Amino acid sequence: MGNLFETEPLEAFRVSSEFVQLGEIGFMYTDIASQRWKRNKRLVDQGRDTMAVVVNLDGKAAGIAGRSDWVQMPGATVIVDHSQTSLHDSAGGRSIGFSVPRHLAIQAGLDVASLHGMVLSPVESMMLTSHMLQVRDALPRFSEEDAPRLGQSMLDLLVLALKAAERSDTRGFREDPATLLIRARQEIQSNLGSPGLTAAKLCRRLGISRSTLHRLFEKSGGVQAYIRDLRLDSARQALLDPGNPERIGDVAGRLGFTDAGHLSRLFKARFGEAPRDCRARASLNI
Repeated sequence: MGNLFETEPLEAFRVSSEFVQLGEIGFMYTDIASQRWKRNKRLVDQGRDTMAVVVNLDGKAAGIAGRSDWVQMPGATVIVDHSQTSLHDSAGGRSIGFSVPRHLAIQAGLDVASLHGMVLSPVESMMLTSHMLQVRDALPRFSEEDAPRLGQSMLDLLVLALKAAERSDTRGFREDPATLLIRARQEIQSNLGSPGLTAAKLCRRLGISRSTLHRLFEKSGGVQAYIRDLRLDSARQALLDPGNPERIGDVAGRLGFTDAGHLSRLFKARFGEAPRDCRARASLNI
């Protein structure tokens, strides 16, 4: 892991691990003490075009993948794209998983970048977890020429698990759509100023699929359009308040815009005037 992560023990260090190469796919089983795992830009720039799929068998982990945070309970699966930055803490315990080259994942129809930090629940992971544990136990009975097929079988089950999660009723409209929409809007409002407020993060927080989130905000032009418009409405309200001393750049930063220029471009497209003109007009009306 030295070339993948910078690590920091969070308790007395201990580790036992097994690793076997199954064709192009690396299969691993680990029992390790609590650790902090950091993959920064320097490590990313060194290159490692792989995707890791890890199931925590009896531990918990939580971290940030790119700009999105995630929590992994025992039995759940987390997917990490090694071409992006990440930081997470893992409690001591056992894990099982595999590392797959990006080109194989793409051939299997996976959008690796968008899966970075995605967590599959224990129920959604059950079939994959059971299979990997059985493969570990059965490895001595297979020959070297069987290895690529065993590796492919795990990738195939991951694809099926992701499809099942997308279609599952447990991630769809099991909850009343109106109630779910209220929860989604509250979640957005609570995190409106966070640059990491993304569709993927909302799905994880709400426990729903991307398609469900899309249906919820379809009438608003999509969830990203809803977030953008809500941020712009909040910015306009702040600028129209003569008692608000914030600079335009401060308003932009507080509401999750990249900078004042980013806010200005979107603001003018939405309201037909620049933020500074909006503020000046409000001052004249005092």
